[in-house]
Amino acid sequence: MEQIGKKKKKHKLTGIIILVLVLGGGAFAVNSFMKNAQDALQEISAMQIETIKAERRDLSESISVSGTVESENMVKVTSKLNAKVQKINVEVGSRVNAGDVLCIFDSSDFQQQYDNLSQTQQNTKNQSENQHKINLRNLETAKREKQINLEQAQRAIDDAKKSRDEIYAKEAKLVNELNEQIVRRGDAQNKMDTTDDPEEYQKAMQTYQEADALVQSKEASLEAVRDQFSTYDKAIQSAEDAYAAAERSADASIQNYQDILDAEQFQQDHTSQTELDKLADSIAQCTVIAPKSGIITALNIAEGSIPTTDALMTIEDTDALKIKVQINEADILTVKEGMPAIVKTSATGDKEFEASVTRVINIYDSGNLQQNSAGGYSAEITVKDDSKLLIGMTAKVKIILNDKKEALSVPYESILTNDDGSKYVLITEPGEDGTTKAKAVSVETGLEGVYYTEIISGDLKEGDTVIMTPGDYRDGDILPIGSQGEDTNA
Repeated sequence: MEQIGKKKKKHKLTGIIILVLVLGGGAFAVNSFMKNAQDALQEISAMQIETIKAERRDLSESISVSGTVESENMVKVTSKLNAKVQKINVEVGSRVNAGDVLCIFDSSDFQQQYDNLSQTQQNTKNQSENQHKINLRNLETAKREKQINLEQAQRAIDDAKKSRDEIYAKEAKLVNELNEQIVRRGDAQNKMDTTDDPEEYQKAMQTYQEADALVQSKEASLEAVRDQFSTYDKAIQSAEDAYAAAERSADASIQNYQDILDAEQFQQDHTSQTELDKLADSIAQCTVIAPKSGIITALNIAEGSIPTTDALMTIEDTDALKIKVQINEADILTVKEGMPAIVKTSATGDKEFEASVTRVINIYDSGNLQQNSAGGYSAEITVKDDSKLLIGMTAKVKIILNDKKEALSVPYESILTNDDGSKYVLITEPGEDGTTKAKAVSVETGLEGVYYTEIISGDLKEGDTVIMTPGDYRDGDILPIGSQGEDTNA
């Protein structure tokens, strides 16, 4: 770590010289006092020349911030129940395990509403089930009646066709009988035309007359039968129409009852079930369970009262701690995740805890006016060994932005700048006359630490004696110190 050298104050000699002149009496006294004053001046001037060796040191560039120790895993236990707190099983500082009952709300109102709505829903369900049975029965009845009616209609069709077939059979029989008599009459006519025998003629005439009478009779009967054809055809058509009408009526009735059954699913009371589920969830929420293990760090409820905020309490895990620090706007772009850090707290004294930056929050936070918290950018610091830290402790954190091991370095105040911007330091160099002179050597600087600055190139060598506070000295000036000077920080 860097060691900061102590600066000595310059002394004013004017007062001493004036005092000597006023109090002195005579030239001897003046000369004596002047000699003493010069010796004192030389001695004091020598004291003003502080030197230090150009050495290799561990340098670091850092920013110092502060914050509060928090849990890395914090959870707010919340509830939106509008009910009284019946019992609280914890207090601030209580250690809880995941699954522990933290508090219990009064669930009697929710339970009463649940029971009433459940009974109403059960009654509605019973009515729906009974109506469903009736609808099913009506559907089955309609199907059976369709079958019966169609069977009756089919029988009517069959009867009409049978009657029609019978009349067609009668017509065919009459046609055969008519043809027989026509043939018989023709035969008798031929007999009459060809016989000379009066007796045979007489017999043929009688046969002719009988056959002719029958032909006329059969023709009349046949005509009467044929007149009935349209009646039987119409009877069949009417029976078929009746069948189709019965089928349509039955199908319509069946479809009606099927539609009623299909509509039942849309008549279910989903709203009441949703309300029941909400009430059941509210009853379950009346028993508040710890979602994780940790310590109760905040408690916002009291027994017998209705919570005024959703956040009932806060559980923080003490096994994983972090420090949230505020970062100035000028530094936020230089802070990166993974940077090392050193943490100290008032409670742990000078003990330093190794840590690192685990999160950089580069979104500006305007702060909380109600809690008087300042806004700005922030970062989260994780401590490697946090066994001695407690939640709520105020911590001072040094974030190491950059560091160099064994870097050649000098105090930043010993570095001078030329008009052209180049830099140099004054080192002590022995003169030929035994005096010590100032010598300017060029340097190029690197990392700037808290007190020392890295020299990355130039004419300065390790071990050179550097004037810490050059003041008005320039290259080649004789220094009011002995040969090789004295390293005041050696």
